[in-house]
Amino acid sequence: MRAVIFHTDGVSIDPLLASALQSRGWEMTEAADELELLAIARDGVADLIAVQTARCARGMPALARRIRQADRGVPLFFIVGECDGELTLAAMRAGVNDLLTDRSSEAEIAEALDRISASTPHPEPATPLVSGGRLVGHSKSLEGLRKSIQRVADCDSNVLITGETGTGKELAAELIHANSRRRERPFVSINCAAIPEGLLESELFGYERGAFTGAYAARVGKLQYAQGGTLFLDEVGDMPLYGQAKILRAIESRKVQRLGGNREVAVNIRIIAATNQNLEQLTSQQKFRQDLYFRLNVARLHLAPLREHVDDIPPLVEHIVGELSSRAGRRIEQVDDSFVEPLQRYGWPGNVRELRNVVESTFVFSSSSRITRRDLPPYLRALFASEERRCATDRENVRVALARAEWNRNEAARILGCSRMTLYRKMVKYELFGEESDVACNVTVGA
Repeated sequence: MRAVIFHTDGVSIDPLLASALQSRGWEMTEAADELELLAIARDGVADLIAVQTARCARGMPALARRIRQADRGVPLFFIVGECDGELTLAAMRAGVNDLLTDRSSEAEIAEALDRISASTPHPEPATPLVSGGRLVGHSKSLEGLRKSIQRVADCDSNVLITGETGTGKELAAELIHANSRRRERPFVSINCAAIPEGLLESELFGYERGAFTGAYAARVGKLQYAQGGTLFLDEVGDMPLYGQAKILRAIESRKVQRLGGNREVAVNIRIIAATNQNLEQLTSQQKFRQDLYFRLNVARLHLAPLREHVDDIPPLVEHIVGELSSRAGRRIEQVDDSFVEPLQRYGWPGNVRELRNVVESTFVFSSSSRITRRDLPPYLRALFASEERRCATDRENVRVALARAEWNRNEAARILGCSRMTLYRKMVKYELFGEESDVACNVTVGA
């Protein structure tokens, strides 16, 4: 990703900003002057524009508006020497995504960059994934996942996929297999948490006839069945230690031996494991074998929870509704914004799986061709109503604090018990502006 830095005073890049960008893998380019900066913005090649000034940035709102005219979507970040409340509000209203002073620490700069990155949409990758349409969304985290899947699929290393329940770990594993050289061979999935400990070995390695009571015929195990393909170990963190030792030996020797048999069979498989648990913590507690962890943790993918990429919720809802409509032979003409907007404010502890269940429940009980907020499940309608009352209360608290402080931002922040930047964000969110903030919007560069 490319960050374009413009320093109005003509000095070098702030070392703290440079360090924060470099640690996140950003490529940095300096704009020599404002004309070059605006030309870069018009070309649309910047993923971030950072503007620095050591003076009081009275021309900041006007400069922000000119950058926004050149590129409406590029994330815009200002680091200034001095800035009062009115100018900060005016800058944010002019399109600045975040603003800090040059006294900010590297941690504060890094937090601002992460905040900007989390809310920035990214375009489709140049090389689409095979079956990539199943991975719905265009957020930064989804684009990063697509690229990671493509890279991992090109090699044959074992993969560990981590993420909360419902984030789509099995889908990611299927896409890795579908884009790999093993795509023509089987993809075999086994849920390590759903198989009793006494049956795990027979499921993985199979058994010969007569190996135990009820074994009337020989059976091929999952590892042998996946020959040439991919074995997906879901919820691997729940595998008992006994099973871990067995699967480790199979990975190391690339051979399996059926229960009751004496002959070892060579297997050529790729292992993809997934878990919603912290394997590092389980390893330190000796609940997960360290040697198996090292064997699995070769190529690692982490799936972000849905609450961290809520911009993907609208296309996800459209996709799910389309699937349900095709399956039920019933057409939904429109998904109203009043239905989608509150979903983007929800925390989604069950992630995409929970979203699918909510949309399916709505689909089942709605008799109209247009889905609106009234069609949401009752528990969500009640939850959203409660959240809106809380926001209204928060807005009123901010308004009262500002009134009590006679629009003195420092005093209002002290009354609310928050930082001044938090107050500014709430003022922008709730559109609480004083007349004096409008005056700052009209200040020109050089004033």
